[in-house]
Amino acid sequence: MKRAAIALLVLTSLPAWGLSDRIVLNDGRTFEGIVTQTDGKVFVEMAYGTISFPASEVDSIERMPTPTERLDSQLARIDRTDADAVFELAVWAQGVGLSTRGGQLLQDVIALSSDHPEARRLLGQIKADGKWIAVAAGIQLARAKLQAGKYGDLQTDLLPALKAATSEGKLALEIEDIEAHTRLGAKQFAKAAKAFAGLAGKHTGPAAVRYATIATILADHPKGLYVVVGTYPPTADLFGLAEPAVKPGPASLARPEVLKIALRDAARAAVKLGQTLLTEGKTLELTEPEAAKAKYALAEKRFDTADALVARIAFNYRVEIARRRIGMVSKAMTAEAAKFDQLMGQLGQRDMTPAAYRDLILRMMRALNNAKADIETMLQLAGPFQRELAIEILDIKLRLERVDKLRAVLTKELHDKR
Repeated sequence: MKRAAIALLVLTSLPAWGLSDRIVLNDGRTFEGIVTQTDGKVFVEMAYGTISFPASEVDSIERMPTPTERLDSQLARIDRTDADAVFELAVWAQGVGLSTRGGQLLQDVIALSSDHPEARRLLGQIKADGKWIAVAAGIQLARAKLQAGKYGDLQTDLLPALKAATSEGKLALEIEDIEAHTRLGAKQFAKAAKAFAGLAGKHTGPAAVRYATIATILADHPKGLYVVVGTYPPTADLFGLAEPAVKPGPASLARPEVLKIALRDAARAAVKLGQTLLTEGKTLELTEPEAAKAKYALAEKRFDTADALVARIAFNYRVEIARRRIGMVSKAMTAEAAKFDQLMGQLGQRDMTPAAYRDLILRMMRALNNAKADIETMLQLAGPFQRELAIEILDIKLRLERVDKLRAVLTKELHDKR
């Protein structure tokens, strides 16, 4: 290890630049960086910028070895059978951008010392059940242990190793998810609530909603007991199963089935709130359409929450909102169509000046443009429900086709009358 430290000291004492040259000026000053010469000047590119000097002021230029040259030189000096010495050079190589060479040297370290922990860590490996495995494989193993209820093994061995090997990114979040469920399975309810709340803050969309809801459920039930109403799964009675997974009454949230029940209950509560808002919106459609839209938007947020907890539990209500909003837009478009028909009736008037005729055509185009915008809005609303709103979508597309044909006729008329 002493030889390795000396090797690293030698290397780090040299500049870390790719081509770290040095110039000496006539007055004795020195500068290090990437040196180039052109048009009678010497340029020195350094970390904080580039400076230049007339060539006449430069006494000498000393070309320094590149990182690759330095690495090759030091490899020739060290004992290649010393795993620690090779490891130190591998670390230095990766630190100066020689990642491929550094990786190769790490493999050399493993060949010399198969249990070298630092080299294994830099190669993205952890030790689990006496074997070195990749982090991704470690995560798969952790999920298997979680499913098998081996919470002690996870907390004392595998999870600490995974966390040490992965500190950020998607894999780190996956490890945090496993840890949160492990704490829950081990009945560490307060720590589990904190872990799920932390995950909620690191995610967006449905995942954030789900984590936040789990954290809230655990906070509301600090002892981990949840009162189950009805059997689980819900089909247990329907199919006459002799022994349902969960019977009515108090049950521990440490059981995955009970947590699913709690999330289902929270989803149903969100659906119920959404239903109330949906009903309120229906009553406002004719008298206060904008207020109805606002109610529908709030209802959709509730349904978003419900679907995040139980997939598609609110899907039918979403379809209903889309259908009703399409109907509201269609009514608005009918008013534009009536305006267009009224304007079209004026085309047959006599004694219309060219300017008045052009103005009339432009007004008709505006009415068609407004109708087209409404049609595009309807298509956007129907988009997520292609199968459920297939008839409505077909009708909307036919309307769009008619509007586009009329716009083409009017555009040609404007062009011909110039």
